[in-house]
Amino acid sequence: MKYIILIALILVTTVVLAEIIITKDTEETDSIKYKTIAEFDGFEIREYPEYLVASTSLKKDSYSNNSRKGFKRVASYIFGGNSANMQISMTSPVQMDMSDSNSSMSFFMPADMTLDQLPQPNGNDVEIKTEPAKKVAVIQFSGWASDKKLEEKFQELKSLLTKENIDFEDSYYYLGYNPPYQLVNRRNEIIIKINR
Repeated sequence: MKYIILIALILVTTVVLAEIIITKDTEETDSIKYKTIAEFDGFEIREYPEYLVASTSLKKDSYSNNSRKGFKRVASYIFGGNSANMQISMTSPVQMDMSDSNSSMSFFMPADMTLDQLPQPNGNDVEIKTEPAKKVAVIQFSGWASDKKLEEKFQELKSLLTKENIDFEDSYYYLGYNPPYQLVNRRNEIIIKINR
């Protein structure tokens, strides 16, 4: 019995230490900059500047299927699947366009890199492009994203925007800040473009 308890304690300690290291690594990952311009009960308004992204287009499918496909494609590009075999630093968050007609996944490129410095993708399923500056409403949630959770938060944010008489587009983006193996302190966001 003592042996089983000892093994259990070692396993729990290992998991806790691993999560501490993973959380620290996530916090040290470069995150894109934005300006918070207003705060409301339950959401905030932000302005994002223009950014370069590596993006892949996806067919309309479930969040889980598209997140796996999209991540694999774009991660391949930043991990050396490009014309220069260049390793490009991972940034946070990963962005998914969840609209019916233009589903995609994008990684934001490091802010100190220009379009001329970025190598071309090896395949035609990843595109380097400029993400235009935008003004958005943002709602956060913890835990893991799922189709159900994303839709619930999208509807919640639309309801909050309507209550505040803020004009918005009827589609959204999902921002994920953590690797799938991070179990605690997870940060997820739904953003909707606004027109004021």
